[in-house]
Amino acid sequence: MKRRSWLVLLAVAVGLGLISTVLAGASYGRTAVPQTKKAGTINVLSLWGGSEKSAFLKVTDAFTAKTGIKIEYETARDFIPAIRTRLAAGNPPDVAIVPRPGYLASLAREGAFKDLRPLGFTPAYMKARYTSGWTSLGTVGGKLYGLAVKANSKSVIWYKPDSFAKYKFKVPKTWAQLIALTKAYKAKGLTPWGLGCGPGPSSWTLTDWFENIYARTAGPAKYDRLFAGKLKFTDASVLNALKLMTSILNNKYIAGGGVQGALGRTFVSGIGQVFGPNAKAQLYMEGGFVGGIALDQVNTKLKPGKTIAFFPWPTITPKYDSPLVGGGDLAAAFKDNADIRSFLKYLSTPAAGAIWVSTGAVISPNKQTKSSAYPNLLVRAEAKQVASAKIFRFDGSDLMPGALGDTWGAALQNVIQKPGNAKKIMSDFQKEADKAY
Repeated sequence: MKRRSWLVLLAVAVGLGLISTVLAGASYGRTAVPQTKKAGTINVLSLWGGSEKSAFLKVTDAFTAKTGIKIEYETARDFIPAIRTRLAAGNPPDVAIVPRPGYLASLAREGAFKDLRPLGFTPAYMKARYTSGWTSLGTVGGKLYGLAVKANSKSVIWYKPDSFAKYKFKVPKTWAQLIALTKAYKAKGLTPWGLGCGPGPSSWTLTDWFENIYARTAGPAKYDRLFAGKLKFTDASVLNALKLMTSILNNKYIAGGGVQGALGRTFVSGIGQVFGPNAKAQLYMEGGFVGGIALDQVNTKLKPGKTIAFFPWPTITPKYDSPLVGGGDLAAAFKDNADIRSFLKYLSTPAAGAIWVSTGAVISPNKQTKSSAYPNLLVRAEAKQVASAKIFRFDGSDLMPGALGDTWGAALQNVIQKPGNAKKIMSDFQKEADKAY
């Protein structure tokens, strides 16, 4: 699962708390002296697949051409179990692309990662390339463990401009208007929403639904408290957000078998429900990264601005406006040598950023990456959305410690199946949260 120079814009728009980290390190040693070794191979582990993987490999190919150092890339969709297995075997990757700050913090506290500051990522170096929010997200216990390599907005709802034109629909700016749009599509005999929230790994799409609703109904302050473990998930504000969420995510409005169908469908398959050659639905809620996946993997015949576009999440409670919920991935190093330092430094260059964002699959959190490098109006629109955001909050489930974010996604899968049991489901989840925080 919700990513952009966009970051120059991000700094202006947000000055708030996004995070990121580039980790470099050596096994579990504390020395800052790199292990000497000739140019060879760096093993990188990530959960990226599809267009995200392709974009990253363009960057690593350029790095190899420049340095002669080869990158051995591995994909692990179940990221934490894969990392844990390799750590237990004494064979961690050289570098990992960490999808959640919570994961980063947990592993950093265990001594798995290297503090990057002694490796050349000084405060001055970071300040020149990243906003303080991104740097703080990569910082644990006063030490820098992560470098932000990908960012995105998750406050995005995808639609078909040609369909809106056909039915004379307007982009909704309020929750009431979004509900009215949903009902209007249903009245036309069309199923409004596509959704892929399972099995297992794709449950994160539900966490993004909740976070956007919660930030707009409970407000940023409660959002911060909830995902910092200082507010109970049994709070009335949580139950209210769940009620609103299931007023859309139900058997009446979800294509392809309703809730049970969605639970058997992956995130990418959900995109295909709306933008595939044989589309069954009209709207899809997920981050700015959907554009690159839809264009590259789902349907190459899509035309940005004509058959695919997005609008920002609408306001629900006026006094809270429309906060931007976003996310990002962090590069972290388990080992330290000259090759790894060279690779991490390359990832933080404008040249790498330009290659990465030119694919249209990724938004860069590096403020030295120029906005002219973005290839189409979808990613430029995402950058503009972030630039205009008055309030920013990092993806809540990604801030949860350890694997609690996955447990949270599973809890929300239970909620959409049995909305009437939401209070009991949240009570059970809170017991897990109490152990993790």
